[in-house]
Amino acid sequence: MPHVLPPGFSEASLRSVLAELALELGDGWVDAPDEPSPDHLDPFALGDPLRFAPSAVVRPGSVEEIQAVLRIANAHRLPLWTVSRGRNLGYGGTAPRVRGSVVVELSRMNRVLEVNEDLGYALLEPGVSFFDLYEHLRANGHRLWMSAPGLGWGSVVGNALERGFGQAPYGEHSAAICGLEVVMADGDLVRTGMGSIGDGRAWHVYKGGYGPSLDGLFLQSNYGIVTKMGLWLMPEPECFRACEITFARDEDFVPMIETLRPLKVGETITGSARAANAVRVAQGTTQRSRWSADPGPLTRPAIQEMVDELGIGWWNLRFGLFGPEAVVEARYRMVQDAFGRIPGAQITSRRYAGDVTEAEIEPVDRPQAGIPSMMSYAILDWLDGETGHVGFSPLSPLRGEDAVHQVQMVRSRALEHGFDYSAGLTCGTRFLNHIFMILFDPTDAEATGRARRLFEVLVREGAASGYGEYRTHLEFMDLVAEQYDFHGGSQRRLNETIKDALDPNGILSPGKQGIWPRSGDYATTSMPMRSSSVASSGRSTSSTA
Repeated sequence: MPHVLPPGFSEASLRSVLAELALELGDGWVDAPDEPSPDHLDPFALGDPLRFAPSAVVRPGSVEEIQAVLRIANAHRLPLWTVSRGRNLGYGGTAPRVRGSVVVELSRMNRVLEVNEDLGYALLEPGVSFFDLYEHLRANGHRLWMSAPGLGWGSVVGNALERGFGQAPYGEHSAAICGLEVVMADGDLVRTGMGSIGDGRAWHVYKGGYGPSLDGLFLQSNYGIVTKMGLWLMPEPECFRACEITFARDEDFVPMIETLRPLKVGETITGSARAANAVRVAQGTTQRSRWSADPGPLTRPAIQEMVDELGIGWWNLRFGLFGPEAVVEARYRMVQDAFGRIPGAQITSRRYAGDVTEAEIEPVDRPQAGIPSMMSYAILDWLDGETGHVGFSPLSPLRGEDAVHQVQMVRSRALEHGFDYSAGLTCGTRFLNHIFMILFDPTDAEATGRARRLFEVLVREGAASGYGEYRTHLEFMDLVAEQYDFHGGSQRRLNETIKDALDPNGILSPGKQGIWPRSGDYATTSMPMRSSSVASSGRSTSSTA
């Protein structure tokens, strides 16, 4: 029997519940090892990974089996933690927020149920990876493009629900969601929008319906288990240009943002634009020891050496231009004219046909064409020992004054805590997602402690300046939620009111995004938490801050 137990459970009571689950799913789909498997622990834990260890993992293969799991969990007040494929590295992986929860992994539900080429959408189950969807589109000759994040092994559904980003034109993945099927905590089956009428023929083409629009309710929430998702796909363009612009000076950051914004708002550039500083680019292709033997933060001369030897900029901007050839070329001339006004900016591009294959495109350009890869995994080779990471990722307006304020704040705090400033920025139409990657050795307690302290400082200082995290690691879900404090934390109170109404037994992913149920004894678990009250809520929540 596992040594990790859910709150309020004995080994005997857990054994009984697992036996019930095995009868419903089959012995092969209920895993309860004596010791937690590394596959179900946070691989980059900021402390003892056993603090977020599950007691067991179940793998239902259908809606009916999910409903059976929920029925059993409700009967025994068993906390669950739902993941699609569990590849959420840097955010906790498969590990649950409440120690001892049973992980519900949906990787067996891995069918591409429909692809509609005329209307440009797919209907997916949560176990479908980006590699799976790409191979399905190519194998069936669909002239549609998908978008993919940095690691293609993750779930398309899970990534969209967590508001992940890619670089193709539909790169804001949550914005491409249209129509969900959800199993609620009580086992009820709901289809959102137009899917709730008969056969729902407009389910995946119109986001609304009759009454409230509910798709957004299930993004980054613990209100239900999504079993099907409609996702808009982009019609294959005639051609596209993969563009890269390097900037010779660190000071070019503000002109870069100010030049980019009107091109994004005016839709000259329609896909996600990505910017990275020199350190972030070098982390993808080299090791730190090449540039410095000093464990302290990289110096400006070391970064300049990096820039010179690798032929990169202090800042590096990538984006695509898509459409008919004449449109693409006209947009490229506009880009050349705009960025050519920045002294020292170097503009290069490569043009491809819209039906370009993986073998025909430069690896660095594949993300802009929605071709999944594992290129981002190279960052884990940066340190000589093990490399873990956690990303501080605040949002701001796509405006130079906001962007440079964030950069200056984050860089100064990183250097104070002994970390290199590694920045990757996703530039939407009107927003900037500034992802500062904290790389640390998870086997080094001192480095891990510094990483945790740095993250906490950044969360609080960022919020004080009006910049909130859009997504975060298990360790910091409560801390980040506490920063959303308008009217005494009214949004959190609303979130928890909805939670109690939809999940009265508090079994679905308790604590996710700082949403705690009234029911459940989660504040008394063995995790190192502190209690804090949410104004006027009449409940106690938990935080790792």
